[in-house]
Amino acid sequence: MKLNRLLVTIAPEQPLNDSFHQAFWFANQCSARVILLTVIEELSELKEVANYSDTAVNIIEEAQKFYHHQLNQHVEVLQAQYPNITFDTHVRIGIPHIEIVKEANSSLASMVIIDSTRADKKTACQRGRNTLNVIRKSEVPIWSISSYSKPIEQVVAAVDLSNIEYQEFNKKLVALAVEYCEITGADLTLCHAWRLDSEGYLRKWSGYDDNDIEQLSQKMKQERIERLKSLLTPHQNSPVNTKIEIVEGEAREVLPLYASAKGVDVVILGSLSRTGIAGFLMGNTAESMINQLSCSVLTLKPDSFESPV
Repeated sequence: MKLNRLLVTIAPEQPLNDSFHQAFWFANQCSARVILLTVIEELSELKEVANYSDTAVNIIEEAQKFYHHQLNQHVEVLQAQYPNITFDTHVRIGIPHIEIVKEANSSLASMVIIDSTRADKKTACQRGRNTLNVIRKSEVPIWSISSYSKPIEQVVAAVDLSNIEYQEFNKKLVALAVEYCEITGADLTLCHAWRLDSEGYLRKWSGYDDNDIEQLSQKMKQERIERLKSLLTPHQNSPVNTKIEIVEGEAREVLPLYASAKGVDVVILGSLSRTGIAGFLMGNTAESMINQLSCSVLTLKPDSFESPV
């Protein structure tokens, strides 16, 4: 995957804050093509009125012209700051998260970037409904920037080793994480959350004592470490500094705590969505973690995922 075709979403009237400049710095580092996208929320009543009045049609057209002009003004300023970026501007009308997903697909974007910092947030990790809907429904990786205070230095890729069927997806996740860190110059930690769920059964039915449990846990932990190492093998010539961490507990509980304690700047998550079940367009564990993480989050879907949009 080459992260060189980026879609940056800018809400109407939204200023270009430091979060956006973090995204533009990233894009400049890899000489990316960047599309600035604004979505004008469709008013169904105005659409109906347009059938009877030219005035309503003019309002829609004028709004499009206004926001195109606004985006082009942004480009004039940004081009001087980020000379390696090739900018383009698009304006769409409709439901924001649906239009963002459609634009990502039609423009062949390699990543969508959304500024999730909002003045009205009650908690640092609160992400808006529009952001979560894009994350749920997009086939394209989503970088949700939630804060900006310093350069990106620490990146964690959360790896799920619970199912052997995830192996190919884990390779894709690690490849994305390595590329992202090569661009940003950040250090990368592969982090896996694990615990011995069958401990109670082993004690009750197999007579395992504390020593038996400890020996078994160490063997299983070492096996997971070796599997994480194997994911890094194809990238051994990469300049990225990497390390491996195994944390004990439920992923949705311990990974956000780990990220907070270690001062992680970005967490990269795989989302194994179950598209056949209504309401489960993003894996439950991934969504639970996203709602707890105060740092920026980059989410990735498997190749088999098909967007409902």
